[in-house]
Formats: sequence, C-alpha cells, structure tokens
Amino acid sequence: MNIIFKHSDQFNNKGSTILNLDLNIIVKEVRLRISRILDLSLNSFHLVTRKCTVNILMTDTWPLSFFIDEDHPKIKVKLLDLPVFARKESILNTSPGFFAHCPNRATYAVRPFDIAVAACKNKDLDTLKHIVEFEENQEDEVIHQSQECLWGLLHYACLSGCTEIISYLISKNVNCNKVTLDEWTPLQLSVFFQRKDCVIELLKHQNLQINKQTKFRGTALHLACQLNDIEMVRLLLEKFPVTSIEDCHKKTPIELADHAEIFEMMAIYTGQCELRKYTDDDVQVPFCSEVAIINTFSLSDKVAFLYMDPDKGTICRYFSKEKFLDKEQPIFTLRLIDIQDIKFDAKKKNQAVVYIESNNSSFKFYTKHYTLSNEWVQRIKKATDYCMIHKQNNIMEEISVAITPTEEDSNNDSTNQINIIDGENVDFSSFTIMDEIGNGSFGIVYKVQKINTGVYYAMKSLSKNVLQKQKQLKYAISECKIMKQLNHPFIVPLYYAFQTPKYLYLILELCPNGDLLGLLEKKGKIEEQIAKFYLAEIILALEYLHNSGIIYRDLKPANVLIDSDFHAKLADFGLAKEKVNKVNPAMTMAGTPAYLPPEIVAKKGATTASDIYGLGPLFYELLTGRTPYYHDDIDMLFQNIKNSKLFIPDYVSEHAKDFITQVMNKDPIKRPQISQIKRHQLFRKLNWEGLLARKIRPPKIN
Repeated sequence: MNIIFKHSDQFNNKGSTILNLDLNIIVKEVRLRISRILDLSLNSFHLVTRKCTVNILMTDTWPLSFFIDEDHPKIKVKLLDLPVFARKESILNTSPGFFAHCPNRATYAVRPFDIAVAACKNKDLDTLKHIVEFEENQEDEVIHQSQECLWGLLHYACLSGCTEIISYLISKNVNCNKVTLDEWTPLQLSVFFQRKDCVIELLKHQNLQINKQTKFRGTALHLACQLNDIEMVRLLLEKFPVTSIEDCHKKTPIELADHAEIFEMMAIYTGQCELRKYTDDDVQVPFCSEVAIINTFSLSDKVAFLYMDPDKGTICRYFSKEKFLDKEQPIFTLRLIDIQDIKFDAKKKNQAVVYIESNNSSFKFYTKHYTLSNEWVQRIKKATDYCMIHKQNNIMEEISVAITPTEEDSNNDSTNQINIIDGENVDFSSFTIMDEIGNGSFGIVYKVQKINTGVYYAMKSLSKNVLQKQKQLKYAISECKIMKQLNHPFIVPLYYAFQTPKYLYLILELCPNGDLLGLLEKKGKIEEQIAKFYLAEIILALEYLHNSGIIYRDLKPANVLIDSDFHAKLADFGLAKEKVNKVNPAMTMAGTPAYLPPEIVAKKGATTASDIYGLGPLFYELLTGRTPYYHDDIDMLFQNIKNSKLFIPDYVSEHAKDFITQVMNKDPIKRPQISQIKRHQLFRKLNWEGLLARKIRPPKIN
C-alpha cells in the first residue's frame, strides 16, 4: 500500500515521500526506513497520524494497521530538535492558537489556555507564568484545563522536555496522572522520550501514581524496560513500583527488557519487595460517611452518603444512609483504579473540600469536620494504590470493559438510540464528564464535553432500576420521544439520547446560569420586569407546545433554565403528554402538588387549560417568593387549591394581579387562551415577534 510521509527540515522546507509498505509491519521498522531516507537519527523524530479529528502519536511496538488504513494513508514526520521558529504546528494539538513566537503579552485574542500550550511547547516559562497569573481566578481555568484530545500543559511540558515548567506546574498541584485520548500519562511521555530530568521532577509530585497504566503502554516501568534504559529503570525503582503488573500483551516489565544489568536490578528489587510483604500492614477496610456534594450550578449543596469498598475497588454514592442500609442501588459508582488525582482544599471557611478527578468525571465534596475530610483523602489514596497493586492482573480488563460497550449495551444502543445531529452515532464513550451540576430522584445531571468537537452539553443520566421501581420508566421514554420533535428558542433542545442496560442518557443544551428556582433562592423574590420577561418567553414555549398537540403539566421555577445568553429555556418533559384535548384529557395525577390546578386535584384530567393555570403559580412565586396556596399538609394544600380564595399581596401591580387571577380561574373553561394572554395589559408594550426572534435583550439578573 502506498503511504504518504509529510516532513520538513530544520529550516522548515516542506516535502513528502511515498513508500509502499505492508500494513502488518511494526512502526519501528517504518521509522528505521524513514531515518535512512531522510538521514535522521531515530531519537530525533517521531511519526504522527490523525484519527477521528485527533492527532495520534505512533508508537514503535504496534503494527502500522493500528494507526492508518486505506482511507487515510498519510503520516507526518515530526522533528523533535527543531528551533522554536521552525515549530509552526502542534505535535498533538488539534486546537488553534499555536504560534512560532509567543504573542504580545498585552494582547490575548485567543484563549489563554492556547497561549499557555504554546508556551509549554516553546519552553517559555515567563509567558506561562504571565498567562496563569494575568487575571485573578484565571489560574484554575488554565492550569487544570485540557484539549479535546485530553492533552494538558504537563503533557506538553514533558514532550518538550522543559523541567522548569514541569516544576512550576507541580508547584500548582496539577494533575500528574491524567491520561490522554491516545493513552499517555506525563510520566510515560518523559520515560518514552528518555527525559531523565523530567522524570526526576515528576517523581517529586505527592500524588504521582507510579503504577498508573494505560491500555497500550502498560506502566512507566514497562516503557523503561522496553527501551533498555538502565538509568530510567533505576530511577523508577526508587519509587517502589509493582513489577508483576501485566500490560495489554500480558507481559510484565522484566519480560520486555533485554539487558543483563536490568535483569539483575529487577531480580534484587523483586526479592526486597517479597521481604517487605511480611512487614507492611496493607489491609484495607471499607470507609463511609455522610458528605455534601458541591454542585457547580446550584446555590445549595446536596447531602449524600459515600461508601468506599477497597476490596471491590469502588466508591459508591447513595441519596442517604438509609438508602444504603436498605441495600438500594447507588446513584453513582466510581472505580478506584480510574482515579487520577485527589486534592484537599482547606481554604474555604468551615469547608474542607475534597476534589476527585477520574478518567471520565470529577466531583467535589466536603464534610462537617476537617479531620474527616482529610481522612477521606488519605484512605482514598491508600485504597487506590491497593487496587493498583493487588488487582493488577484485572486492571487492563477493567479498563477495557469501562470504555468498550458490552454486546448487550451495543444492542440496546443500536435499537433505541436517537440520532438527531447529522445522523451521528454516539454513546457514553463519546463524552468526557467534566462536573456534576445537579441530581434528582432518578439520576444525576453532568456537564460533559463531546470529545470530537469540544462542545459542552448537559448529560442527564436516569437509572432504569429506580425508574422501574417508582413506575416512572414510561415517562422517561415519553420524554425522549417528545423532545426529539421539539425545536423552539425557549425550549431546551435534545441533541442525543442513548441507553445501556442500567441507564438512560439524554444529551441536552448546557444552560450555565442555573434556573429560576436558584434565582429565587438567591434573591427571595424577583422584580416584576424581570419576572414578566421570563414569563413571556415561557408563554411562547407553551404556545408552541399546544400548537404541536402537547401539554407540559409541570410548570414551576425549577424547570425554567437560564441559558448562556440569559434567556429562559423550558426543560424536563418527563410529564409532557401528546394528543391531549378537551375530549381526550390526560387523566394521570401528574405534576408537583403546589402547582397543580383544581381539575387535576379533583381527578378530572388535564388539558391545555391546565398549563395556562400553571402560569399563575409560576408568576406568583417569582413575585412573592412563595406558592399561592402553600400548606405543610398536602390534604389541606389540595383543599386550598380547590376551594380557597386567592390572596395576592398589595405590592404586586394591578396588571400582574389581574393576570394571575384570570389564568388561575378555578373553572378551566373560563381561563384565557394564549392568544388572549398575549393581548393582556401586562404585556401591552411587548413586541412578541421580537421576543420570539430573541432580539429583545434579557434583563440583568446578577
């Protein structure tokens, strides 16, 4: 097969070479041929190809067929010792923003992170420091960020061999165990390119996982032995790695070596480890406690119960201790071998925060006591090391299971998947979980990033087991079916949906400014002009739904999200129902009690008039901070909804009072239609067409 090799010399003169190669030969043989043709030493270049929009570093021991195929027969020869001015392209970066020279520090036309990446490649510590410290609160956004291929600043610093930058990043407590999309850790990169000084710096990091392994490369010790790098092996052995871990080819590090001195070193070290087994107390026991989970986009944190079982290798989260004792399924499970970094931040007043980052997600929690949070950190670190050491022969299989759908998963996804954008097939592995942004009775909502585009979404995960137990599964399926048809500027769009045997996943627009309930909790009550603006946008959303033959049935502040432009977005269509009219009402008792209309309380069924009623309690609560007929006793609440006269405080304007009174008429027939609502005096100055086109600027709600 003819393969095109693109290359450039030290003066950046570009050229290409075509070779006819067998795809079954290993990459090292290809590099040998290239080194002879271009007169390059093997350690002065590497080969890069592109897969799924991501640049991939080609490693010596794998066949050519693993990296390229007949549809993409192109390989790039990348020189490692070029001067800064010649490096016009990133080695593995798919993002823009890499320059031959670092930009003027006074101008930041591109993202600070892109400039920081360029600084790491150019070994420019001064520019990196300036970018990180340029603006208050920018440090976390730059230091801990990564590209869509999951390469971070530390990876690039190790690739360029800049020990000063590595030392600086370590001082900032950066994640030193992060695995890239093409399966590299910073330590593996440093070992592979035989950068001894870089390895020395990395070994100083208190959270470095010396036994961390990736799918294709095993551990750092595997790479050092494979390269027959005596000094590197000696350095790594000082951190007491496990020598019995097998890589994907079922090889231990010593089986990859081909040097007598390495054999001798490894034999002595293994003997010392055997002796240490009889002196070390390595027994791990379960650990648990109540914690508060920090939700980035919520004003209040959620109390949960964490249970760590080192023997099973998991940390499980439950809604409460009672749910755990009742042996209910956890709402979230994290495998200890997936943990890449764990940090302890005691700076916040009365909150000792624990931050955990894994292969696919991250979350933060705190406890009531500093000592308990610190105990969690120490125990998780020990349990993670324990799993890597004592479950080492299962780790590669575990990793494979985690990222590869089972046959059952594949069957489920292929038959029930909703492909909305360009017919693209997606599953759980298409996304990187960034943070937890909320949770509810049936599951958790995460902020996620789509790997091949870098776009952020909200991922709603719903537990099938919980849905079935509470007889809510049909509503979740209905939500998918309804949302995939919707297209409106004030309704949250559904982009993808898929399932596994245990969970349903909905990929939705990310609305980073919270919801109206969060705004209420922050302000107590909302100014009428702001409340009226969001009410009008929801009226347009309801008009669209009713014209489509759909009733919503769950109008409340928590279901009105605020998008990135501060417009309202109606969300959560779990109770929505199609083909409903006066003759065929929805008879199920569905909705949130405080917002139910009298006809649903009386079990007479719901129609579009029920949604019109819902506008009243929503507007009432935004203006007053409480629901209209509130009572602690649900029976009394229902009596009030059916029979009590509505009381509206005097500070509410007359037009607002009249609107609420009309839409909350206890007789559904007497409630106004949406066309009449839009002509109400409350909206007398509103340009409805301009609002629908999002041409009216949202109010400031800071």
